[in-house]
Amino acid sequence: MPEIARTELGDPIEPHVLVTFLNRALKRRGLIFGIARQGDQFLLTVYETEPWSGGDPDD
Repeated sequence: MPEIARTELGDPIEPHVLVTFLNRALKRRGLIFGIARQGDQFLLTVYETEPWSGGDPDD
């Protein structure tokens, strides 16, 4: 299985660091991630900006 991206995360994981990584790695595939704090938890949302054809995103 081809690797798309890799990063190291600290412990505890900082949610905004994870979301930034996901956005940089997957934006070309039509996915954008958002995060919002709700009390003592975080709400992670995935948005599809365009349908992905499944091909190479650099083509």
